[in-house]
Amino acid sequence: MSTDGFDKYGYYADGFNKEGIHKSTGTKFNQEGFAKDGFDKLGYDQDGFSKNGYDKNGFDKNGTHIATDTLFDTAGFNKEGNHKSTGTKFNQEGNHKSTGTKFNQEGYDKDGFDELGYDQDGFNKNGYDKNGFDKNGTHIATHTLFDTAGFNKEGFNKDGFDKLGKNKQVLTSNED
Repeated sequence: MSTDGFDKYGYYADGFNKEGIHKSTGTKFNQEGFAKDGFDKLGYDQDGFSKNGYDKNGFDKNGTHIATDTLFDTAGFNKEGNHKSTGTKFNQEGNHKSTGTKFNQEGYDKDGFDELGYDQDGFNKNGYDKNGFDKNGTHIATHTLFDTAGFNKEGFNKDGFDKLGKNKQVLTSNED
């Protein structure tokens, strides 16, 4: 290392040369995507803050928003994305912060149901799946483990065959 901080190839210890080119990538960015000044191509450092000290949503490291000078942005969401009134990612009208719709990125509303009214486990608000079975396998109409056509929640009848005549080992009833 020379007295000016360069190695014999003209690079500083951080891997950048005088022109700001990184020795490993041959670009103005290192392997992690940061330039000599420590900022990525969008202008954010490794902690996600700009040169002015704000993240991409306008919050500083203490959670204060640049436009409101409070812990909430102009739409009422904090740094973590929770609304000041609801404490969730949904505002008072039920719209999600990221999507701007009644549904989050996974397709569920503020109560955890999709457009068809089913939760992530496939049950509606009354606890039944699309075929009318609850989590224990009891059918809503028959109050047994079989629906009105005689099939259970896995789609098999009392003899172990599905609607196509296949059993769980994928054998037809004629192949036994």
